[in-house]
Amino acid sequence: MEPPAEEDAAARQREEPPEARGGPRPASVPAARLLQAALLRGARPGPGAEGGCCAKCTKRVQFADALGLSLASVRRFSEADEPRVPPAVLLRLGGPPRAPAPAPAPAPAPRPRLRPLFQLPGPGAAAERLRRQRVCLELVQCPAAGGAAVTGSGRVLGCPGPRAVAVRYTFTEWRSFLDVPAELQPEPAEPERGPGPGPGPEREPGAERFHFSLSLPPCLQPEAGDAAPGAAVHFAVRFRCAQGEFWDNNAGANYTLRFGRPPDAP
Repeated sequence: MEPPAEEDAAARQREEPPEARGGPRPASVPAARLLQAALLRGARPGPGAEGGCCAKCTKRVQFADALGLSLASVRRFSEADEPRVPPAVLLRLGGPPRAPAPAPAPAPAPRPRLRPLFQLPGPGAAAERLRRQRVCLELVQCPAAGGAAVTGSGRVLGCPGPRAVAVRYTFTEWRSFLDVPAELQPEPAEPERGPGPGPGPEREPGAERFHFSLSLPPCLQPEAGDAAPGAAVHFAVRFRCAQGEFWDNNAGANYTLRFGRPPDAP
């Protein structure tokens, strides 16, 4: 019994290849292109795969030393090669760029100040001068730079009746002058020590101590480090009592204070 014609045709169709049936043929890729693509991907063909690629391609790793190359490169930098970072980058990294430290300002020149052009007597000489002329200047303090007053003190030999002490001074070379009264105080019970380490003035019975302050005009107070050339203050001490008028004028030369800079000033 022969199979039906329909079953015979279906069997032949299964046995025939697709090309024989007239269907679409699969596109063929040359083996050389497949090998080239595998090499570009880092794969290597398997053993015996000439002109084609194996199903499982593996990657190949090569090291630089195997190819004769150096594994590291060393570069040395000098100060001239230091990179310069733009200020805008520094702002983004954490704040404004550091400004260079300003140069220290030069020290201002010391201002001139009044300095005495005389020497006051020591304790023994002061006691002898007090007994001889009944008035003796013992201490003068010049003001600091820019100060407005000269202060001082001394002693007079007291006597019964009215008495007064005044200081006559000038800053116009005696074209004009001022009389400033001094304050009288009783001599302390113990000898008063001077500002230095030496002994104080000797105690004289019946002596009284006086204190004074001389105000300086603004024209004698330097503002910009300079004073009027030759500016000076001259003064003398006058003592009036029932026995007459007595002066301490530095043996006729008067006491003089003149503006000047410190000895070590430039």
